[in-house]
Amino acid sequence: MLSPIGFPTSPSTATLRGWSIIEVDDDDGHRVQLLVGMLTDSRLRVTTQIEELEGWQVRTRSGSTYTLDGPPATAEQLEEQRTRRDALLAGRDAVDVTKYVIRQF
Repeated sequence: MLSPIGFPTSPSTATLRGWSIIEVDDDDGHRVQLLVGMLTDSRLRVTTQIEELEGWQVRTRSGSTYTLDGPPATAEQLEEQRTRRDALLAGRDAVDVTKYVIRQF
């Protein structure tokens, strides 16, 4: 399971804005989807693996539930988040798949 520093370690409930869905390789080399977004206090959150996406609610492997507030992150927001996101992902390459995933719903 992917769990570098900065990932939630116990179930929580939060609202994320400026959010996106990214794909990365986990520690076992499997491709997984994670949710990334800004908490209300302007901290960046990178979640554990997405288990379920229904409407504007996301449940992750850790049991956390996130509400998506507003539209996905713009290209500018993604760029602003890049340095912190890269640090939280411990150098793993990430691909933004937001537009492909939300098209399914």
